[in-house]
Amino acid sequence: GKATVTKWGLEDDRIYMVVDEKNEMVTQRQHPRMALIHPDLPTKNGITLRVADGSLAALHVFLDMKSAPKNVKVWDDWVQAVDQGNAAAEWLSTVLQVPKLRLVRISATAQRATDPSYGLGETAFSDGFPVLVSSTASVALVARKVLRAGGPQIGIDRFRPNIHVDGCKAFEEDEMKALVLSSSDSSLRLPLVKPCSRCTIPGIDPSTGTRTKQTGGALTEMLRRHRAAGGLKEQARLHKDFFSQAKRQEDVYFGQNALCEFQGTDRFEITVGDMALVEW
Repeated sequence: GKATVTKWGLEDDRIYMVVDEKNEMVTQRQHPRMALIHPDLPTKNGITLRVADGSLAALHVFLDMKSAPKNVKVWDDWVQAVDQGNAAAEWLSTVLQVPKLRLVRISATAQRATDPSYGLGETAFSDGFPVLVSSTASVALVARKVLRAGGPQIGIDRFRPNIHVDGCKAFEEDEMKALVLSSSDSSLRLPLVKPCSRCTIPGIDPSTGTRTKQTGGALTEMLRRHRAAGGLKEQARLHKDFFSQAKRQEDVYFGQNALCEFQGTDRFEITVGDMALVEW
């Protein structure tokens, strides 16, 4: 598989969003059943929506970028986006059993800056950064601990990174300053600038769209016990000051948020199996 990285992260990733009647984001945090919506990858013609349990037929939503954009809210940011029509809205409201939902696509001219405290960057409809990095070893370690605690088999889909790396030890990504990928005439640097705090979404079973003690209790408890800032600050080096902040002591972390820096290009193609140079 291949993907093109742009200033917003992987091309076509996190460019659609569901909003409510107030034009504010709707996520699995409020509606765990959203985990069952499995869209095809977007194309220049639009996006196809599918629900994993087959409760409603798939719907192809033709791309509309000509209608007037409107402001939609992602956390504290208002971002320009284009509504994708009534058919998509009705499909989403039916699947989720929530009235007045709308599907929007980010405007081509939208600008949403990342938190300047962590460097200069832009993102689309991700929580806050264009790239989220995790590692095979970290997911595997968490999965083993959850199974030993009597929890379910879990995988990478619980954590939803868009760049996943192999070849490092569990949670070694916590101490990486950056990943660098290069071609003959250009390069992509991904500064790993901020540990990713986790909400309740990893506790949702992505195969059923439910969040219960059985589907997520062991994972939630494992993260609280082993990945809370209050404990991480003791061994952390790169992010010791971050984890030591009083307001973060109960927050749990998994994965690293990254920015996108380009040399000799404004987009860079990556392929599964690419070797990245690690800056320590």
